[in-house]
Amino acid sequence: MTDVAQIMAIRNRLKRAWSPFFTRFGRLTPVQVETIPRILDGANIVVASPTASGKTEAVVAPLAERFILDQWEGLAVLYVVPTRALANDTFARIEGPLRDMNIMTALKHGDKPLLPKVLPNFLITTPESLDSLICRKPQVFAKLHAVILDEIHLLDNTYRGDQLRILLWRLRDLALCGNFSTYLMSATLSDPHQIARRYINEFEIVTVPGRREIDHHFIDSYKESYQLARTQGWNKLLCFCNLRESVEAVANDLAQLWHPYPVFAHHGSLSRQVREEVEKAMKEKGVGVCVATSTLEVGIDIGDIDLIVLVDPPWSVSSLMQRIGRGNRREGLIHTAAVVTSSEERSIIEAMFETAISGKLPVESYKPDISVAVQQIFSYLYQHTEGVPETELVRLVSPLCLEEDLGLILKYLRKCGWIEWRAGFWFASARLMDMGEEGRIHSNIPDSQSYKVVDVNSGREIGTIAGTFDEIFILARTAWQVISVGNNVIRAQHFKGKASAPLFQRHRNIGAFYSLLPLELRG
Repeated sequence: MTDVAQIMAIRNRLKRAWSPFFTRFGRLTPVQVETIPRILDGANIVVASPTASGKTEAVVAPLAERFILDQWEGLAVLYVVPTRALANDTFARIEGPLRDMNIMTALKHGDKPLLPKVLPNFLITTPESLDSLICRKPQVFAKLHAVILDEIHLLDNTYRGDQLRILLWRLRDLALCGNFSTYLMSATLSDPHQIARRYINEFEIVTVPGRREIDHHFIDSYKESYQLARTQGWNKLLCFCNLRESVEAVANDLAQLWHPYPVFAHHGSLSRQVREEVEKAMKEKGVGVCVATSTLEVGIDIGDIDLIVLVDPPWSVSSLMQRIGRGNRREGLIHTAAVVTSSEERSIIEAMFETAISGKLPVESYKPDISVAVQQIFSYLYQHTEGVPETELVRLVSPLCLEEDLGLILKYLRKCGWIEWRAGFWFASARLMDMGEEGRIHSNIPDSQSYKVVDVNSGREIGTIAGTFDEIFILARTAWQVISVGNNVIRAQHFKGKASAPLFQRHRNIGAFYSLLPLELRG
């Protein structure tokens, strides 16, 4: 079948979804041509294709068509993303076309914790909010037909990915249809088969290489990116740092070079309002620079970027590909510059670029985070106040630990007063139920003492600091002087002069419930 014939056949099958989703584009991308018919035919699909290749529409449009054709009702499609920012961006992208089809979409995450009074048909959420919803309103998933796991590479092989694996199992018990369809999406997957098997049993893989050429430069300092951009006529830059304090320092330095053009900071310690203002400004302005951590690795729309600057070496080849994938979507050529401070660092980053150009990502070994077993035991017992037989808990955490290890965990949690054994069933203790009522059992992300930073003059929240900070510090590329600290709130005012970035608290690579494992299981 020719390409034209393929597209016409797809258009004929998308009788209701074609106009809302594809009329403004006038064509289909290769990943859409490969994916849409398979989803219409009911297959589980793993989609691995480059950033900005149309994966979202490739999955959502045929599901919207099936929603109407198969007369689905209630909450039929669950869309899980790694971050709140990506949830907001996805909602902005699909809500309009779905509304045109009379399909209701909603968000549920930490900033939007409540469901609408009328249950949506498509729900966009994060793993932690999904955990909470399963515990508190399991009945809403009775009519679930499909689950989408977006940017799965950011979750897989972490405590959040392990949590998601168990939540999928729990969802299958709640969905009356038996076994809903599952779709995994990512721009970078080292081994799609190996990763997909952790979440679904039967699936088809759609891989559309379509790699863009990479034009990479090496520079001695991030300040050289200014001269490189001016020489090449590049107007919009996205600079990546590994640490939040580096973002603040680099943005401050670049602001002096780029004046009067704007330079923005973007990281997870900034308030949602500040981050969204930065994203909007970068999307709308013709000239601008944004310095960010991995918060902008995912597909949040900030417009076309002329040059990607790697201030720090990326954590991995996948991270490198995700970062540079944000660049120059209008062309088949990505322009990027990497700061190198030694010949050894240059060799390492050069090797990473060579791997990225070849498209052959290294396969990472997988090891489940056994502390997630504790969190899921808590979550499951909180959901099932009637008590749970141990065989059910064995089945629940079997992807994460052996039955003998589970026995040790249960014995330890009982000893510490978290769970109780009565008449052949495990129950949540009053202590655990109180913790659940406070919403503190759904997230594996380690907590840290944090301070909300508020501008005393405007009353506006600027962001949060967790860790140490000086009397004068930088946040959102602005110097602040501490006026008072109390009730986890820093009241501060603008400061004119030199300042240092605060030392933002690092998240550990182990789950928050690690300390509740018996000593012999703490690796």
